[in-house]
Amino acid sequence: MNGRLTPRERFGLLLIDEEPDRVVTYPLITSHAAKVLGCTVRDYCTSGNKMAKAQIAAWKKYGHDALSIFTGVGLIAEAFGSELHFADYDIPILLNPCIRNIEEIGDLKKPDPYNDCRLPVYLESIDICFETLGDILPVIVFIPSPFTTAGHLRGISEFLMDSIRHPEEAHMILKICTEACIDLIDACMKLGAHPMLVDPLASSSVISPMTFNKFAKPYLRQLTDYMHRFDLDTMLHICGETEEIIDDIPCTGTELFSFDKNDPGQTKSELGNNTRLIGNISPEEILMSDPATISNKVRSLVTQMKDTPKGFIISTGCVVPINTPEENISAFIDASHMHGKYRY
Repeated sequence: MNGRLTPRERFGLLLIDEEPDRVVTYPLITSHAAKVLGCTVRDYCTSGNKMAKAQIAAWKKYGHDALSIFTGVGLIAEAFGSELHFADYDIPILLNPCIRNIEEIGDLKKPDPYNDCRLPVYLESIDICFETLGDILPVIVFIPSPFTTAGHLRGISEFLMDSIRHPEEAHMILKICTEACIDLIDACMKLGAHPMLVDPLASSSVISPMTFNKFAKPYLRQLTDYMHRFDLDTMLHICGETEEIIDDIPCTGTELFSFDKNDPGQTKSELGNNTRLIGNISPEEILMSDPATISNKVRSLVTQMKDTPKGFIISTGCVVPINTPEENISAFIDASHMHGKYRY
């Protein structure tokens, strides 16, 4: 293992504002782990045992600093009753939302994370990962946030229109989504996982800052407030552009912000004094570039960001694409280990 610290120790020092031996190295390896294990993405997404084995196999191959439990942002919506399409070699996507008419909102029943649909798959995977490697590795579980979950309950376009035409009903959906998120967060934390909120539909690439502030931010804050009751530093990932809402990120209550398309230097300047930053080698680059190019990009980013006052984790701007060449991920890890060292 590289360095004198375990990944859990390294991550823990970051969270208490102490300098670790090197930058925490955490590419968002999710369904790509299925390729490492040699199983289909469908099997990975529907079997907690295979998801755990794949995550462990990927860590043994690459040596990154945390495991990632995640199958797709439709997970909670599916447990409510939305239908997803599963493919052997792609992530699940929304097929049929469960709320076709606004009048059906009252029929929603909050799912049970221990029994409904694929929520127990998450819990089984966390349990295996934590029992196997939890003493040396953080197990990070991605929680689809209320705004994104609401879009998968109602249909994305329909929910965005609801926020304009039927704002009261939109808030009704968001409230029950928030309750379901809290139940899943609670179940995951009890098994030793560290939740990361993921809210891709809250991106400025999708909605306006006004919509973010009215319909996404308040519910993210409810989730972070809940986790703060357990003295837990919270993590938030939003895909795409977030520069237009960068001043609102601290208002969500998150201590760690995973960013995608933003300029790293500007994000460091605007947030780095008070928020730990996670990012942001693009998924397209790690998929399409060659190892030498990736090494150079990682070196440049680590050099630029490692002195972020509140701390920095080098990662990908979104999840590592399933078919990313393994040598590209190894180049990412190796370059971060080489150039991310602190005086320790």
